[in-house]
Amino acid sequence: MDVEEIKKMDHKKKVRIGIIMGILCALYWGIWYVPGYAIYELPFLADVYDNILNHGMSEDATGILQAVFLTGINAIACALVLFIWNGGLGKLGEMKRTVVQFRAASKYFLMAGLCGACAVSGTYLAALFLSPGFAAIAGLLYPIIGTTLSVLYLKQKVSKRGYLAIIVLLVGGITLYSGSILSGGTAGTNTTLGLIGGIMAAVGWGCEGAVAGKALDLCEPDVGLHLRFCFEAIFWVIVLVIIACTGIPIFDTLGAILDPTTFLVVLLLGLSFAWCYVCWYKSFPFLGVARGQAIGSLYAACAVIFLCIFCGPQGALNYTDESMMLIVGSTIAGLIICLIGSFLLASEDTEGMVSLRGEKR
Repeated sequence: MDVEEIKKMDHKKKVRIGIIMGILCALYWGIWYVPGYAIYELPFLADVYDNILNHGMSEDATGILQAVFLTGINAIACALVLFIWNGGLGKLGEMKRTVVQFRAASKYFLMAGLCGACAVSGTYLAALFLSPGFAAIAGLLYPIIGTTLSVLYLKQKVSKRGYLAIIVLLVGGITLYSGSILSGGTAGTNTTLGLIGGIMAAVGWGCEGAVAGKALDLCEPDVGLHLRFCFEAIFWVIVLVIIACTGIPIFDTLGAILDPTTFLVVLLLGLSFAWCYVCWYKSFPFLGVARGQAIGSLYAACAVIFLCIFCGPQGALNYTDESMMLIVGSTIAGLIICLIGSFLLASEDTEGMVSLRGEKR
C-alpha cells in the first residue's frame, strides 16, 4: 500500500490499522529481549568475551566490543529475514529502484540505519552493564524525541490527548528505571556505561522515527525498512573488520553460530526484531511518527513481562536482596503508568482526533 492509497483511506480505518500495527510492534519488540537475553548465556558469546578479554582489554572495553559484535549479528540477521520477506512479496525490484534513486529516499534510510545502530548497541550496553529489564525500558523516552523532531522537522500535528499520553509514558519510563538508578546497578559493573546505553537507545530510536517518517513519504515501508537494515549491517561489518584489523580476535568464534542452539537464538533475534520493525514502520503512515512511536513504546511493558516469564524476575531485573523492593516496586508502578499512557492513545475518539500528518505547504 503506497502513500497515496493511505491518504485516500477513511480516517477511522487508518487509525484502527495504525493502532493495530503499533500494538503488534510492541509485542514483537518485547519478545525480542528474550532471545537477546538468552544469547548472553550461550558459550558462543562467552567465547567472544573471553577472546577479547584475554587479548589484554579491560572488562568494560571487552563488554563494549561484545555489544558491538552482537549488534552487528542482529542487524545481519534482520537484513536476511527481510530479504526473504520482500522476495516473497515480489518487492526486490522496487528495492533496486529505491537504491538507484538515492537522493530521493535511500539517504534517509541510511541515516535511519545509523540511528538504529546507535539505539540497538545502546540497548545491549544497558543490558550488559545493568539488566535486560533496564535495557528494555531505557528507551522509553524515545517518543518524546521523536515527537519533537516530527513536529519541528516533519511539520506533523499531535492532538492534546496525544501529548498527554506521551507525558504519561514519560512518567512511566522514569518510574520504571528509577529503581535501577537509585540502587546503583549491580556490584562490579559500570553503571554509568549502562545509563549511557539507555540514553543512546532513546536518542537513536527517537531520531530514527523522525528520519523514517520523512523517507516513508517517498517509498513504501517494506522496501525502506529492508534498506535500513542493509545499511546498518554494512556499517557494522565495516566496524567489525576495522576492529579485527587491529588484532582483536573478534571473529575467532564466528563459526559457532552454525551450532543448532546458537543458530536458533540468532534466527529468533532476526525474526522478532524484523517483524517488530515491519509493524513500527507501517504504523507511521497511518498515525504519524509521534503517535506511532508512543503506541510502540508499550514494548517496555511487554518486554518486562516476557523477560519475567521466560527468565524469571531476578534474571530479568537483576536485583539483589537489598535492592529487590526498590527495583520490583518501581517496575510494577512504571508498568501500570505506561499501560495508562498507551490506553489514552488507543482509546482516543477518532471523530475528535486532530490530523497527525500535516499537509506540506
